[in-house]
Amino acid sequence: MKKEEKQAIFWAIVSLLVFLATTWLMTFSFVKLNTPAKASEALQVTWIAVAFYATTLILAALRVKISYYLLAVVIAIYSVGFVGMISTMFINSDANIFVKLLVAAVAAFGIVVNVYWYIIAFRLRATLQHDTFQRRINRQKGLKR
Repeated sequence: MKKEEKQAIFWAIVSLLVFLATTWLMTFSFVKLNTPAKASEALQVTWIAVAFYATTLILAALRVKISYYLLAVVIAIYSVGFVGMISTMFINSDANIFVKLLVAAVAAFGIVVNVYWYIIAFRLRATLQHDTFQRRINRQKGLKR
């Protein structure tokens, strides 16, 4: 497995963990949401997120070519979730500003992690394309001899 593949998998796991941390953070009473998040809802979100990430990460580990594209879709969906969490904190929370900023900072960190994942994914794509190109050149050289 290439260094870029390991990095993409590592940062996807970090993305999942930050998303889950933010989700569970929003269930605490000190967040003072106008419509409180329930632990049962957070548990459902946890299972769904783990299922999406795990499925795409397993496909990536098995070197299924489309896996990183599917993972990009999953990460995009959860990036929108982070934006929703930030807006919820400032629109639908009666907590003090420090609590709002804390939860928003964790969600913003998740967005930064996801953007960094995309940077790594583009590097990985370039590396894989380069390897494919080199194999084709080597195959053509072998046919000419």
